[in-house]
Amino acid sequence: MSQYQLRVYTLRSPEGLIAYEKIWSKHIPGMAKHRIATHGVWTVPAAPGSEAPQLYALVSYRDADAVQERLEAYLLSPEFRADMEGFDMNQIVGVAETVLTPTADSPMR
Repeated sequence: MSQYQLRVYTLRSPEGLIAYEKIWSKHIPGMAKHRIATHGVWTVPAAPGSEAPQLYALVSYRDADAVQERLEAYLLSPEFRADMEGFDMNQIVGVAETVLTPTADSPMR
């Protein structure tokens, strides 16, 4: 069974969200090289006068893979560095990672 992870990135501004959405389109093939599959990427714009905008990504790792090991390998890769070139990392103000375990009846199992 694959191990799923929901990654939530909180951005400083709507412009940061737009820029990071473009970065994520570059991440997908690079992550695949590191055995991280992307199942979907969503944006949540900031509500007027409240929360910051967010980008959600649902990814999975193969059964035998260690999640942290695969992620660290990608973050240290030339693909990741190339993806992030020119992006202001200060636009990302928070990252939350949640491991999701599919239920016995889940189609994602």
